[in-house]
Order: sequence, then structure tokens, then C-alpha cells
Amino acid sequence: MKKFKLTDFLLVLFLMSIIVSCSNKKSANGIIEIDAFRKYPQLNLDLGEIAEIRYIPLKLGEDTIFINPGYGRHFFATRNKFYLNNGNLDDPKIIVYDYEGNPLYSIGNKGRGPGEFMAPFTYAVDTLRGEVFINSSMQDRIIVYDTNGNFKRSADFSERLRIRNMDLVNDNTLLGYNPRVTYIVPAGLSGAGRIRKSGRTMSLIDIDSLSLIDFPDLSFERIYDANQSWGSSKAIVKTDNGVYFFSICSDTTYHISKSLEISPRFVDVSSYSNKEENGIYPVIENDRYVFLYSQPRFQTMIRLEEKQLKLFAYDKTQNKLFDLAKGIMRKNLDGSFNTHFIESLNYAFFFEGTTLNHNYLVRCLSYKTLMDNYANLPDTLKRITDKMTENDNPVLQVVKFKN
Repeated sequence: MKKFKLTDFLLVLFLMSIIVSCSNKKSANGIIEIDAFRKYPQLNLDLGEIAEIRYIPLKLGEDTIFINPGYGRHFFATRNKFYLNNGNLDDPKIIVYDYEGNPLYSIGNKGRGPGEFMAPFTYAVDTLRGEVFINSSMQDRIIVYDTNGNFKRSADFSERLRIRNMDLVNDNTLLGYNPRVTYIVPAGLSGAGRIRKSGRTMSLIDIDSLSLIDFPDLSFERIYDANQSWGSSKAIVKTDNGVYFFSICSDTTYHISKSLEISPRFVDVSSYSNKEENGIYPVIENDRYVFLYSQPRFQTMIRLEEKQLKLFAYDKTQNKLFDLAKGIMRKNLDGSFNTHFIESLNYAFFFEGTTLNHNYLVRCLSYKTLMDNYANLPDTLKRITDKMTENDNPVLQVVKFKN
């Protein structure tokens, strides 16, 4: 039998150190690579352990018939109330509710005059200053209200910005973002197939003066193809230390920190048969995990191919990626999981539920949806449904991730 020499042992240690160094390289430089076709270990998280769920019936009030705005970042939670963007394009405003679902007041007025704006709009809430910033994209206007709905000031920008996403990146700076400023004109419109540009990709705005900060704009190598129906209203994700931002036409998610430093964070390295399919992006982050999902490219929303629907969790403590398979479900007393969609975070919930908070997901449950799934509703939601009619506002399902 051949003896294992000390030199052999040292050589093995050396080779192992190289392997470990290479495997940790992605985390060392801050970039995490994701391959949609690689088999990552599966992670089964108990929804009851990592998040709190609240069901809030949005009660009717004066001019508060709620219209679901659909996909986007329309919800912002504070300790004793929350803000919700009403999807009524004829009467754009933010409705503020308490956690019993009572409408307290609204913020905003439709129009072109001082303190007024046009739909569609995005907004951000600064709880430290007690201010709400509304971005009227088509007017290139920022309007500021206090958190009680009183108009304070506004600014019209002479430079065309066309901001589609907005958030606070630090205590003094608003981030305006539009990944589709350079785009291919869709079929059916004048100039179809041509490349056009309108606005800035990234606009940094000083909160005190409501003026543009001198900051170089950025562009993506791949041009946004307007023939696809996915929008760009949720192409930024709030974090504790800044904001993630991405373009559906780019394989890379970037992060801008509170100090305004930009760095790549996640890269989709999948070998897609169709390069246009690429796109795995973050949707929410808590202290331990960054949850990511695929943003499939599709011509219509009639049908999504199963292979395009991916859910991942990046464990920041282990520097490791996991496959979430069918999502995050609540564990039953017998150890099994409740697979019904009402009490689970499936792909659709992640896709439609992004908010202005870094640790919240929300979705609207209509009376019809509740009645169609009544047998599988939790008792709390059954009691709410029993008191509803088809004329009522939807129930807001609010998921708050624990830190």
C-alpha cells in the first residue's frame, strides 16, 4: 500500500484552497451568477415562520371605489396607515387607509395646474420628512405633498425625463428610472421597427431643490423592444441600503447604494436557446434572503410557458442560491404544506405583488376570487368574505417579511 506523504497532503490542501477561492469569487466581488438551467438545491420555507399575513377589506368611502392598478409598486406601509395608488386613470390619486381598511383621506388632484398631475403616475413616501413625492411622467413634473395630503411645492423639468419608476435612494436624493428610453417602435405604429430615444435612463433629483443632480446617464447594450407587452413599472426594488435596478433587455441587475455608488449584483448566465428570454431579477429582500424570479419575455399575456417561470432565493449568510420550486407555503400542523394559492407565495404573487417597501408583498383578492376559492380560505378570510357583496372593494392581502 502506497504511503501518503506530507508533500502530497500539502499539495491537496493547496488545490483545495484554489477550488474554494474560485467558488467564492462571485461573492468576493459582489456579483452573483444565476443559471436558470442549473439544478440548485431546493429550499422549503415555512411562510408562517418568515412572514406575517394580514387581510384588509378596503372599505367604501366617499370617492374611494378602488380600482386595482395591476402590476407595479403601488403600496407603501407605515406603522399605523398605508398608501395605495388607485388605478382610476380618470381620477388619479393616492388613497390612505388605516389597517382596518377605512379610507382616511386622499392625496392628489387631476389636472395641469399647481399641485395637479396626470395619470399614470408613480410616487415615493419620505417618512422622516413627512412628505409624499408624486411623479407625473407625461408632464415631467414632481409634486410634493405632506403625508396628510396638503400640497407643498412642485417642479417642472425642462429636460425630458419620462420617469417610470421612482424611489428614495437616500435621505436627500430621489431616483428616477426608465429602462426603456431607447426603444424599438412596436408594430402598428408610425415608424415601426425604428430605434427612438425619449428621456433619460437614470435621473437623480435633489429633494430640497427638486433639481437634477449632475450625474452621468447610463444605457444598456440591448435596446428595449416595445413589441413585448411586459412593462417597466417595477424595474426597481427597494433595499435597506439603496435600490436594485434592471432592464428586461439586460442580463444584469445593478445596485445603487445610498452613497450613489453603482455596482453589478446579479447576472443571468443561462444559455437560453432564444437570447430574448433572458432575465432573472430580484423582487424582494429581507435580512437573510434576496428572492428572485424570472421576467419572461412574451408577446401576449395569454399564456406563459412553464419553463420560463423560475423562483430563487439567495441566502446572504451562506452565499448560496436555492430553488424555491413552487414558492413559499404555510406548513400545516402535521408537517405537510398548504399548497393552495391563497396562503402561498407562488410565482404570480411575486410577479404582481411588488411594493414601495423593501419587505412587503401585496395583492388584491376580489369577491369573485374569494367565493370561487371559499372552501380553501383561512377562517379569518372566510369571516371577511361572509360580510362582502360583489359591489365591495377587494380585500388586500398584505405579506410582511420578518427581518
